[in-house]
Amino acid sequence: MADSHRQKDYGDYFEKLEQRLSGREQPAPARPKAAPVPAKKSKRFRVIRIRPIALFGLLFLVLLSVVLIPLLSALKGETKATAPSPAQAQTSSLPKESNPAAPSVTFSETDQTVPAPASNDAESLLMAEIDSGHIVTARNPHKRMSPASTTKIMTVLTASDLITDYDDVFEMTIEITDAMYLAEATVAGFSAGERVTVLDLMYGTILPSGGDAALGLAIKLAGSEAAFAEKMNQKAAALGLTGSHFVNVTGLYHADHYTTAYDLAVILCEALKDPVVKKVLSTYRYTTKATAQHPDGIELSATLFDYMYGTEPETATILGGKTGFVNESGYCIASYGANNATGKEYVAVTLKNSGRWPAFYGQIDLYKDFAK
Repeated sequence: MADSHRQKDYGDYFEKLEQRLSGREQPAPARPKAAPVPAKKSKRFRVIRIRPIALFGLLFLVLLSVVLIPLLSALKGETKATAPSPAQAQTSSLPKESNPAAPSVTFSETDQTVPAPASNDAESLLMAEIDSGHIVTARNPHKRMSPASTTKIMTVLTASDLITDYDDVFEMTIEITDAMYLAEATVAGFSAGERVTVLDLMYGTILPSGGDAALGLAIKLAGSEAAFAEKMNQKAAALGLTGSHFVNVTGLYHADHYTTAYDLAVILCEALKDPVVKKVLSTYRYTTKATAQHPDGIELSATLFDYMYGTEPETATILGGKTGFVNESGYCIASYGANNATGKEYVAVTLKNSGRWPAFYGQIDLYKDFAK
């Protein structure tokens, strides 16, 4: 084998090796580049990789289009079909008892109704026979007027609906007594901190026209004067009254606080149906229960009878009612009485007389002339 190895010609090998080491080797000719062959379009679909979050979004869109959109469309169509018209919506939003009820007391003119006498200078008045409802005389009976403290008839009438225990007590506050002092309002005379029964508040409201007592009733029974005034308005609506609106319980002047002679006559007649309220409106003198502040109680007297007793008409008796006065309202009186011979009962309301005596004598003359 060695011999055959030696016989092999290595001349060309070493020559090429020497040329490569010395850098004299000639590079081999480059092969010509083949022209690029255009790629054939594959008829197979490409596989797209979708991330999990994109897959979830895709599924949600499918669910929305297949399930939720038809459901929402159906609901929308149902809403359109059942939605009330604007008029229906306005009606349905009103309280069930917002429309005035049929009046329990009504008054009407007859062929025997006569004009109010010129001697009575009340701007508005009405006198009617209670049982029949016949108006015997009137002047501007539906004109809205400031009622002053005749308001308190409505105050005690509304209170009677809310009272559950006349022996319940209310502690008079300094806020009430100070407010009445600043308003220069008449008061019953209860002291701050005095514990007063609800019944005594009723008498204190009517007899001396006590603003402190009226406010005490309002806060005791409704939490505030504003809340109680709203109940007064609800009561007026329940009585079918359309000419009255109350913003306070005392009758202190307010432009939005008003009533009419007609409405006030209805309010008084309704109040007479309640035995306790009727007794309060008919009482001349009353002494409140003893308290720490007033061990002997407070003696109250009715402003109505203070001026009526001794001057009553001979043919009739004025049995009760309420007076009122503020500068804007003039002198006001709402009373009820009866003919002494027939027993027929009458209601008389006079609003805005020029003075105290024209108001009182005007009432007396009405009973003298018409309570027959």
